[in-house]
Amino acid sequence: MQLIEAETGRVIGTVGGSSSHGTAHAGAVYVHRGETWLVESLDLEEHVAVMHRAELPYSTSAREITDISIVAEREHRMWQDCRLSLGEVDVSHRVVSFLKRRQPSGEVIGEELLDLPERSLRTTAVWWTVPGDVLTESGLAAADVPGAAHAAEHCSIGLLPLFATCDRWDIGGVSTALHADTGRLTVFVYDGHPGGAGFAERGFHAALEWLTATREAIASCECLEGCPSCVQSPKCGNQNSPLDKRGAVALLDLLLVGALAE
Repeated sequence: MQLIEAETGRVIGTVGGSSSHGTAHAGAVYVHRGETWLVESLDLEEHVAVMHRAELPYSTSAREITDISIVAEREHRMWQDCRLSLGEVDVSHRVVSFLKRRQPSGEVIGEELLDLPERSLRTTAVWWTVPGDVLTESGLAAADVPGAAHAAEHCSIGLLPLFATCDRWDIGGVSTALHADTGRLTVFVYDGHPGGAGFAERGFHAALEWLTATREAIASCECLEGCPSCVQSPKCGNQNSPLDKRGAVALLDLLLVGALAE
């Protein structure tokens, strides 16, 4: 996707087609080499975003809906009642709106809807599930489960590059308290490349070390409610909500106890 200056028609830079919906949509504030630009239009057929220089008192961040469905499971391990799986998935993304945040406070001052098409990706994912009765017996409150899973997902994405030699922007994730395909709490981490790039597979084979490191990173962070060093993500399409740091530690403890017992 080319970024074009409206006044002159010159090419300012480029942005990957997969990320253009979230960063170069109409109304987006785009920062390029320290300069602030306002995107006027995004032409997906011509692969062009037109923008002009602007000094603005706000930044923008896109809100995205992501769904994931399991196509086929290739391998799995049982960690007592929990299950770790590797396989093919279909991932769909759609940017639905963007928030305007006053700078430097970060206060939300508005939200504008977007009408952008859905993007789909068939790729490889590693995922783990925890059955409902195990969650109930653990004492983890039902209201805290979505935030716990979301926080665990974020931190696991941040830690996977240590085990899979990738960048966190090469991978994505989805977490849900009850996934339609598994009937259980499920956390997915998937390769952001068609067909997969081997990152999720490496995560599957190093899962005990990877998820143990994830648990320790969250538990050892000195923040109270979660921060960019542990459970907040710079690429979250849900604006880092909900997140439950303490719940994530409890959830990972449930998973890892089963792994160590095998």
